[in-house]
Amino acid sequence: MNHTKEEHRDELIQKNMGYVVTLARQYTSELLSTDDLISEGSIGLIKAAEKYDSSRGKPFVTFAAPYIRHSIEEAIRKVTGEIPVLSTDESLPVGSKNNYTLLNVLEDTDAKKADLDLEQASLSDDLIRAIVVLNEREQAVVKGFFGIGGERKTMAEIGVELGLKRERVRQIRDKAVRKLRKASIEK
Repeated sequence: MNHTKEEHRDELIQKNMGYVVTLARQYTSELLSTDDLISEGSIGLIKAAEKYDSSRGKPFVTFAAPYIRHSIEEAIRKVTGEIPVLSTDESLPVGSKNNYTLLNVLEDTDAKKADLDLEQASLSDDLIRAIVVLNEREQAVVKGFFGIGGERKTMAEIGVELGLKRERVRQIRDKAVRKLRKASIEK
């Protein structure tokens, strides 16, 4: 049985009104009742249902959530002049049981921390000054392992470059670190 576009839209609206209620209950307003917020959210649901294209593979609730939220938030903004606040630890999409929150979106875990570059540069400078107490092979291992003057390398990668086994590279690194510690204590 083929549905007309209007019937499909009406079905989406009818089946997802409970989701509107769930979203509306997350907002509070002294001037708007929960019923008012649900009504406003329903307007967003209707707009979403009119624009939804199921051929794109996105679930309807995922597509509709921003429309519903926008309608609710816009109503609160019009009445109070305030921007509604949403908890940063609320699961997204709201009501889901996953651990994906607004804080995950706000925090870029791939970005370096602000002081990391400065700290790394300072550490590298200190190591470069201290590294003179090491022999040539120890210097190569320490520079490779700590990424001094280039990318950090694994012990296996350093071993390939120097023609050594990974375990031998670890031993050289440990000996070099002990020498560096001893040199820093003697200063």
